[in-house]
Amino acid sequence: MFTFQEYPDSRQVTAIPPSMTLKYKAAGEQNESIVAAYAEAMTGAIFASPFGLLYRQDIKLTPDGASQYWVEIPYAQKKKNAGEWTFTFDTTGATIKIKCGKQHIQTVWASGSGPADPHAGAIGVKPDGDCDGADISIPCLKINVQFRHPIGVITMAQAKALAAATGHTNQNPYLSHQPGELLFLGATGQDGTNTETEVAYQFASSANVTGLSFGSIAGVNKKGWEFAWVEFKPGIDTGHPATKPIAVHIERVYDPIDFATALGWS
Repeated sequence: MFTFQEYPDSRQVTAIPPSMTLKYKAAGEQNESIVAAYAEAMTGAIFASPFGLLYRQDIKLTPDGASQYWVEIPYAQKKKNAGEWTFTFDTTGATIKIKCGKQHIQTVWASGSGPADPHAGAIGVKPDGDCDGADISIPCLKINVQFRHPIGVITMAQAKALAAATGHTNQNPYLSHQPGELLFLGATGQDGTNTETEVAYQFASSANVTGLSFGSIAGVNKKGWEFAWVEFKPGIDTGHPATKPIAVHIERVYDPIDFATALGWS
């Protein structure tokens, strides 16, 4: 007679990470395939634990004499399948140096009189006409995407391609970002001969903007990862030395590429 009984120390549960193990004793059948099939039929693929839904991970048989087996059914959170991805993000921002303020508030002269805005918003003007500027915090979104690839996708050639794609911006819309807003910082991962591969892709996000002002210069448009710099010119304003911005230059410093093609997913 075949019996399949759950043991008293079954259903051990952990919270971090969520897991549970069912334990049974099967007796009366020598064929391990029959025992495994019975165990699969008698235990659910999904188990509602105190810490959420858990999914059957395996069916483990350990012989315990003639026609007897210990059976363990471990449950855990769902394993990722090829093509699935998750992401983490960091919005703690970044620091940059600016040479011009957005708005000049006030200049107080020791003599009691002078131009209201002698430097047209330039910050930290020095006697030689250069500007110290100021370090400020700006919005910056960092994104880390964990993507599971099918077996055979991440090869040595693809690893080299990912290295070559590092330091490029998105040519086309990608991850809800418009062209020019994402900078690919690189990827980390590993691969083997018979395994799916999970790769971490790292990006930095900077929004495309229009209507920027640099001191007295307004109406400047730039893509997220283009570089803007201000050109200054020394002069005189109502008898006082003045260094004023005369132009804002926008430079492209990164090459755009098609991320979907270069990274192998979208």
